[in-house]
Amino acid sequence: MASGGRGSLSERGGGRTKAAKRGKSANGAATGIAPIYKRLPHGPHRLDRGEVVRHQRARIHGAMVEAVAESGYERTSVKQVIGLAGVSRRSFYEQFANKEECFLATFDVIAGREIKRMRKAYIATDSSLEERLRAVFETLTTQARENPKAATLVLVEARTAGAAGTLRLRRATTTCEQMLVRSFLASPEASSLPGPVIRGITGGLQGVVADATSAADGDLNAELSEEMLRWTLLFQTPAAARMDQLMAAGLSQRMREISLARAHPRASIQNGGDQRARLLGEVLRLAALHEFRELTAPQIADEARVSIDDFLELFANRDECFLAALDMIGEKVIAIAADPDLVSAQWASAVRRVLGELLSFIGDHPLYARTIGQEAFTAGPEAVQYTLELMQTVATLLTEGAPAPARSRLAVQGIAGALLHTIRCQVASGRVELLGALSDHLSYLVLAPFLGPENALEVLAETPQR
Repeated sequence: MASGGRGSLSERGGGRTKAAKRGKSANGAATGIAPIYKRLPHGPHRLDRGEVVRHQRARIHGAMVEAVAESGYERTSVKQVIGLAGVSRRSFYEQFANKEECFLATFDVIAGREIKRMRKAYIATDSSLEERLRAVFETLTTQARENPKAATLVLVEARTAGAAGTLRLRRATTTCEQMLVRSFLASPEASSLPGPVIRGITGGLQGVVADATSAADGDLNAELSEEMLRWTLLFQTPAAARMDQLMAAGLSQRMREISLARAHPRASIQNGGDQRARLLGEVLRLAALHEFRELTAPQIADEARVSIDDFLELFANRDECFLAALDMIGEKVIAIAADPDLVSAQWASAVRRVLGELLSFIGDHPLYARTIGQEAFTAGPEAVQYTLELMQTVATLLTEGAPAPARSRLAVQGIAGALLHTIRCQVASGRVELLGALSDHLSYLVLAPFLGPENALEVLAETPQR
């Protein structure tokens, strides 16, 4: 799920990654980018065509890792990749249709290798569940620390590569979820947990490693892997078998609510209202329908039936308009999460109620869900940072009134990652309207680190407030 192999893709260049370094392309033209790999010799050599292609492909993969680490996915160009790889443009396009296809293929190479490494570490440890998971987390953090550029491509930049990148990340995390499920089922001291809970745990772990990878002083060390282990084991309980029964009731209730809502539909984005409101609604709609980078201010203004002059009176450009729309969503989300009961003696039941309201609200507004889970990550670094901070704020509001300290220092960070990952998965699967039905699963992830798993289940067994 994380990094590339030592010396295999991103580390062989010895640090020669700056695009400002001067060089020539494979055909001799000046590119301004020095290749990071030694080219094959010109003229006759003993390599057959297949070996040449494999050699070129490996160099292109490595160059993509370097380019994305240097510039980010959005600003990476084919010119930059072929310059770093030391191959011709023709050679690149013989193997990849475009930048996205090359990026996704590179993702597959790195993620596939690291999942194999984690599986090998798990199988090689013939001991308890705790020791096996410790081996997996140590493998993950070690590889991310030793190959931070490859880890950045998989854990951080894949989120910014549009729907295809989100899908690749989802597939990789699904594989890790399955590994975790099998781990619990195979262990006599553990028991199975509902799929959405496993998904939330995995999303929390992914968020933690992504944050550490992004940070300049990321603590990708043994201490972090121990905290990841502690976070994961917090949710195990012999009473886990009750969980599916308790949460099935919530799903049935949500399905009834959806049927009622479909019988009495309401619009989530109004066409009327003032010009600013129409522009905010339209930029969200268009971002969901088209590539964000292809949107223009005139297009947004035209669809909202606002003159371009009036648009420019309100927003400097397309990006500012989208950020304002994102801020609008954030204000609505925080207004729900900033419930006074979350800092009262009724904290536990308030967590359950507020999460139900919050996830139902997001599920009832598909454009909001898509924006949080996907579109914001293609709209530039500022939108990405805002979204991550929004999830962190929600997790903080949910937990600041807890009656006892968390049993893991990753609790708030893990909850933020679980929330975002759950929203992203529902968007990717086309089941946004069912977000509200997952509120008890997310409530368990919030409550267990503070109350313990058994007490968390007791809260979920209570009749929910309507």
